[in-house]
Amino acid sequence: SVQYLQQPEKVFAEVFRLLKPGGVFIVSFSNRMFYEKAISAWREGTAYSRVQLVVQYFQSVEGFTEAEVVRKLPGTNNDDKSPLVWIMKLFGLFSGSDPFYAVIAYRNFKPIHGD
Repeated sequence: SVQYLQQPEKVFAEVFRLLKPGGVFIVSFSNRMFYEKAISAWREGTAYSRVQLVVQYFQSVEGFTEAEVVRKLPGTNNDDKSPLVWIMKLFGLFSGSDPFYAVIAYRNFKPIHGD
């Protein structure tokens, strides 16, 4: 529920702290939200700006790899055999009618600053 985070940079920093080197952090979302609870940047944003906002959250924490973006839009080839689509279907997250987005980054294996 990234759209409701009041201090996302702190949350992303804590996830980074807990991940092992090479560990993956996947933030997935759709266009659905509780309007009153979502932050204004999310409510007023477009699909593109929401994805970019999550990418910025990753960029705010030094040590994550460059974020990768996955988009599954209605009407596209959803018969994909990828593990992500399979997991989404398994948990009922993929109905084919709502767009689905995931922003993915890894904790770097090497520290950013050499010791």
